[in-house]
Amino acid sequence: MPALFKQRLVTLPTLWGWLLIVLVLALSLSYTFKHLGHFLAKNQPTHGQYLIVEGWVNEKALLQAKTLFEHGQYELLITSGGPDTTQIKPDYPSYADKAAAFLISQGFDTNKLSAAPAPASAQNRTYLSAVKVRQWFESQDMKPISFDILSSGVHARRTHKLYQMAFSDTTEIGIIALEPDHHSLENWWHSSDGIKSVLAETVGLAYSYCCFEPGEMGSHQELWGIY
Repeated sequence: MPALFKQRLVTLPTLWGWLLIVLVLALSLSYTFKHLGHFLAKNQPTHGQYLIVEGWVNEKALLQAKTLFEHGQYELLITSGGPDTTQIKPDYPSYADKAAAFLISQGFDTNKLSAAPAPASAQNRTYLSAVKVRQWFESQDMKPISFDILSSGVHARRTHKLYQMAFSDTTEIGIIALEPDHHSLENWWHSSDGIKSVLAETVGLAYSYCCFEPGEMGSHQELWGIY
């Protein structure tokens, strides 16, 4: 009868070995935890042709975008974003329109400003905004070589990832993360706003890498969920 079991030598850590493993894991987790805010608030601008501004950012951030544009080499500023669902009767049909109107009220040159509004959708809203920006370029028969996106705080890395998914590999995409107003990136766990923002964006970023399937460029699935 053939043997059903075989004896093998198994090497296991000693008590000191286990303590070393636990210590290394604890230090790694502590480092990751402390630097998570800075990791999510990615800053990697290309200083390209265009500046894309996420229209949902606050007025302080929009003024920073105005200053950045005026002191940079950008040719055009484009606001993005869908409807403001937090209001029953919003003054503007989209965040893109609202941000553009505010910039104009602050003296921004209308010849260097455009809005690329997105509709309400069950699709990932940031991704859909990126698609609508791409379609705006296509409608103008423009092929952007490079552009920067201005976002706020820990939302920046996910925004950058989703814009890369919406555009072709031939477009160089940069990202600018403004400092958040209500929490510190250095000590984000000291405030409830920081904890909620960082945890939500961590989950959102993980989802965009592992589970989000937007569909092929130009397909109906890419714009899934439009009402």
